[in-house]
Amino acid sequence: MKLVIYTMDGCPFCEHTKSFLHEKEIEFQETVVSPGSDEWRQMREKTGSGSLPQILIGSEPIGGYSELVDLESTGELYERLGQTWKKSDTPLYDVIILGAGPAGLSAAIYTIRKLMKTLIISKDVGGQVTWTNDVDNYLGFSQVNAAELVAKFESHVKTFGVESLIGKNVGSVDLAGRIKRVTTEDGKIYFGKTIIIATGGSHRPLNIPGERELLAKGVSYCSTCDAPLYDGADVAVVGGGNSALEAVLDLLNIANKIYLISLTPLTGDSFYQEKIGRSSKVEVFTECQPTRILGETVVRGIEYKSLQTGEIRQIDVEGVFVEIGLLPNSGIFIDTLATNKKGEILVDKVCRTGVAGVFACGDVTDVPYKQVVVAVGEGAKAALSAYDYLLNQK
Repeated sequence: MKLVIYTMDGCPFCEHTKSFLHEKEIEFQETVVSPGSDEWRQMREKTGSGSLPQILIGSEPIGGYSELVDLESTGELYERLGQTWKKSDTPLYDVIILGAGPAGLSAAIYTIRKLMKTLIISKDVGGQVTWTNDVDNYLGFSQVNAAELVAKFESHVKTFGVESLIGKNVGSVDLAGRIKRVTTEDGKIYFGKTIIIATGGSHRPLNIPGERELLAKGVSYCSTCDAPLYDGADVAVVGGGNSALEAVLDLLNIANKIYLISLTPLTGDSFYQEKIGRSSKVEVFTECQPTRILGETVVRGIEYKSLQTGEIRQIDVEGVFVEIGLLPNSGIFIDTLATNKKGEILVDKVCRTGVAGVFACGDVTDVPYKQVVVAVGEGAKAALSAYDYLLNQK
């Protein structure tokens, strides 16, 4: 049985179709059409449709790109072509979840309970919470070690047998059309009817001289990871929010002296501020802007400017912990999805992005309050929204 496709120059889905057929080593006959041409009228007569591409097996129209991928994933395409010895190696997932932090893992629990064929793709498990020592504001736990909480999340997901690719970075995505395409950096391709983006955020840099040059030589973005290296040392923490205050608390029983440098008055929780205020080890400088990290081979100090007086000062320290917030991991979606000035993906109250079948949750979105409990709730919402979307497609 022969496969015929009608295409038009400049049609992206036509190119996707041809690329897909080449990848699967399926021979086809192509007819290029233009609106109003004899070939166009012939296509309309045979398929009853004017959208492109149009695909026929023999004289039977099967639809476009999405329908082709659907048929290939079930093996029905090869049956219709009389090539039953072939087997599809590209399963079609009901949902592909990008990210395995609290939002992504929560989404996975809900999608699998809805019997949705689910794939998780993530470079790691746990996301930003793994950079924290203890979590003391998660419902049901007066205090829990962050690593233990992540282990509980992961264990819960594993009880459902969710398929996952951990240690894989996503290279590109194609979110248009009914079938979404995810390509990992190693070139492997995965198809999903829906996508849930839960890629979280990364630490925001200071972008000052010395920061990049002295990274891992005294400059750190993780007090949980690196605080033990500064036993008895003088260190600086840059930032004024919860992450900076938590870093100070991590260092209290380790460092000799801690200088907290904030561009604004402290904005972190009063509970943290009170604990820090009771320690003679901590000296706080607010409305001060770091301008340079000092040192040639290792950190020797930090330079900052007072926004009130303009005076530039230096402090001798052996370590600088940068804790000034997160940048959303939304780079590969910027050209496709709407984002705000911060690069956060814009979502509505049920985690829809504005592109059909694409949902987002957690720290990568514009939802306020970057907290574990918020991310977990948003992940559940995204999963339920994806499920409702698929129900309405049938």
